[in-house]
Amino acid sequence: MVTYGQKNFELNASIAIRDVYRLFLLFSGDQQLFELAPAADDPLRLMRDDHFADEIVHLLVGTAVANRVHAEHMTPLRNDPSAPMHQPITLRCGSLLPDILNSGQEIPLTFEQACNKIIHAIHIVPDCSNPAENPLTSEVELRGHLGKSAWSAYLNIPQYVRASILNFRDSM
Repeated sequence: MVTYGQKNFELNASIAIRDVYRLFLLFSGDQQLFELAPAADDPLRLMRDDHFADEIVHLLVGTAVANRVHAEHMTPLRNDPSAPMHQPITLRCGSLLPDILNSGQEIPLTFEQACNKIIHAIHIVPDCSNPAENPLTSEVELRGHLGKSAWSAYLNIPQYVRASILNFRDSM
């Protein structure tokens, strides 16, 4: 395996990508689970309801930390014009309201911001109304604060997964 970056350690990209894959499966399979188990008292639904929120938080935080560390390792190469195969990650991963109380201005959520917002979120809320009655959509709402400003972000999971795969493409 080729070592990239300037740190004295390297993340295991296959473990990070496996968690990204699990996150994608969690969201993409939820509608199917509701179709297989339409009754709220079905054992499959009960199992899902008991575990999905913790699993979402665990996978989002774990992948965000891994993405951030790897992106930091790769920054010198990605900023080097003589290394065109190592490009910065430019995919948008949702939308951000940086100051809810003072401005309703929504801006695109970059991959780097998405990782930071996941890590620093006070609330991570799947966008599905009542999760016991509705399957997950492709978005998660993140809420937190930066200084005195309250922020809110909508993270698009398929876009975040795409950006995560691209982030680790140099290590796979």
